[in-house]
Amino acid sequence: MRKAALLLLTVFACALAAQPKGVPVIIVCGQSNSDGRVPLCDYPAYMQTDLCQYCYDDGSHFQNGLFKPYTPYTWVSGDSERFGYDAFVYHYLQKALQQPFYVVKLTLGGTAIDPSCTNSNGGKFWSCNPAWYDRQTATSLGGKSLMKAFERSFDACRTQTLEKLQQGYDVKAILWHQGESDHSAQGPANYYQNLTTLIAHMRQFLYEQTGSDDCLSLPFILGTVSHISLQYNADVERAHLRIADEDPNVYAIDMSDASLLGDDLHFNVESAHRLGRSVFSQLVKLNICPDTTEETADSDITGDVLINANFELATDGQQNPRGNVSRGTPYGWTLTPLPTGNSYGINKDAVNFSGNNVCWVNATPLPDDIELSQTIPADKLGAGHYVITCKLWVEVNKKDNCRLFAHANPAQGGERQTVVQYYGYESDYTNLLSPDEEATYAGFAGGSSGNFILRPLRVEIDLNDGEALTLGIRSGNRRNNGTHSTDNAGWFKVDDFHVFKGSETGVLSEKINVNSEKLAPMYDLQGRRITHLPSLSPLPKGGVGGRPGAGIYILNGKKVIL
Repeated sequence: MRKAALLLLTVFACALAAQPKGVPVIIVCGQSNSDGRVPLCDYPAYMQTDLCQYCYDDGSHFQNGLFKPYTPYTWVSGDSERFGYDAFVYHYLQKALQQPFYVVKLTLGGTAIDPSCTNSNGGKFWSCNPAWYDRQTATSLGGKSLMKAFERSFDACRTQTLEKLQQGYDVKAILWHQGESDHSAQGPANYYQNLTTLIAHMRQFLYEQTGSDDCLSLPFILGTVSHISLQYNADVERAHLRIADEDPNVYAIDMSDASLLGDDLHFNVESAHRLGRSVFSQLVKLNICPDTTEETADSDITGDVLINANFELATDGQQNPRGNVSRGTPYGWTLTPLPTGNSYGINKDAVNFSGNNVCWVNATPLPDDIELSQTIPADKLGAGHYVITCKLWVEVNKKDNCRLFAHANPAQGGERQTVVQYYGYESDYTNLLSPDEEATYAGFAGGSSGNFILRPLRVEIDLNDGEALTLGIRSGNRRNNGTHSTDNAGWFKVDDFHVFKGSETGVLSEKINVNSEKLAPMYDLQGRRITHLPSLSPLPKGGVGGRPGAGIYILNGKKVIL
């Protein structure tokens, strides 16, 4: 009888051990690179994050424990349509888990741990030093403690949502990027102790909230600061690495050589993707989720066919240092006719360029027609369908006829039609169209000369065997009203050319019922929020207000084609 009872207990214990844990929960905290500063226009078309249930607070917008599907957004006045490395984590987690998961995020740009850092945003700090922490109230209640704001947020998420999940919940990891604002005062000297205390404090708090012993050794995954950041500090980096070396459950991802936006502070889309992919890889190693690979329908052949596709090389073909101005025709490219003066070449004067440089072409006035181009030989291509993309900026009210183009060059002579995409709206170019060009329109109004945000353009073209491909930017001084600009209208900045062979990768081409989703925020690829009233169903194909554009929208964290 005793043996039977022991056997029954053993079977029961094994059954409990075999039960799956609850719904995964991820914590995201830190300052601006966790908050997200990549412009929404760089949000990749393949991203799918609708299974990510998201509760986001910046320390003052208390959400009372409510979640909604992730949509790229940051609470920053006047420039909120942005995202960060964590968006890529959510994308990869969705592909791996194929089930809902929850994210509790509290991030605020420009914030330090150490209270001696007077530069910390709004006098708010992450400090968990008891001598300071115990005297503070949460920032979401008007105080100075970001940690207490996070604790208040998590407690609300637990009581209002997580504890009501039928499957239960399981906190899996803390993701952290911070340290830039601790580069001054006593921040560097105290950073090791400050971050060590913070990690222990967060683990203890989550243990008390959840009752799970696993939280006492919860994985803490952090990214280091790029060495080209204006706020990089070697002592802060040493503290990151030392803590990761000493604590077996802290994992530091080396971002020392990461490229940044033009502000020399924040990750660009390439670095955000790199950090997000690295965080996901660490989650895989911890058996938090299975591995997954990116499904790619296109073949990105840029590196095999284009020279200096993202303008990293100076005119002499050598690597151009970040911040250096290299005037002249960019290496590997042709510029014809040459504009007057010397205001063309590569520099870092833009927001979201790729790598360390962006190309610009400017003159007063520009030639009637000017072309920045490169020809890919036929023996590097072959018959097939090709997609050419770039990122382009043109000044508002000075767009003239600026456009991305691609042209097939037949082996035996003869003419093939050129495909182009104009930067603006169709109405901007009614008197500028060329009969030998097949035109589409990106639908951008144009940017200000003080905020050079590059926007995505793309064209598609079919090549026959033996055909070369010429691609690039065409512009000039011709206005739509038939006159010629005498100022610098038509000038442009361009970067990040890509050539894909095959259909475009990863766009979710499902059709949706806009009316059924009308309460969800929808965005176009320019980062403009769309008001979807019943009168807009179906939405104008490819644009806003009836004006053609990309035809790809962000809805409920997914890319959809309308």
